[in-house]
Amino acid sequence: MKNLIRLSLVIALIACQPDDAVPVQPVDDNFDTSKAKLLKQGTLVGVGHTASGTASVYDSNGTTVVILDPYSSQNGPDLKVYLSKDDKASDYIKLGNLKSTMGKQVYGVPSGVDITQFGFVHIWCEKYTVVFAIAEVR
Repeated sequence: MKNLIRLSLVIALIACQPDDAVPVQPVDDNFDTSKAKLLKQGTLVGVGHTASGTASVYDSNGTTVVILDPYSSQNGPDLKVYLSKDDKASDYIKLGNLKSTMGKQVYGVPSGVDITQFGFVHIWCEKYTVVFAIAEVR
């Protein structure tokens, strides 16, 4: 049993190497929300991980963006930002790599996406297929 625990710890340490981790320096993406229309918004809640903040969806002259502001989370490997149709992210669009564990972050939504069909924003660890945080945006 002790060997199994040791092996698990070694695997966890190897799996979470710094080159896999998200930058921890705060970011502040420049996006003026006063010149955009708020479409949806929700509170990010950590799922088995420490994470908090607000996820908002804006339209700015026909361009849709997801903004995490404020945002803060623990670090992890291979974290991505998803926009999904359900809380399980079974039908999703990947918006990009999480830019940092803190700060205001803006992610573009591909043109042609019917944003009314997508009600959830996820912070997702692709490497281990694990959700870090979720927000229902309405």
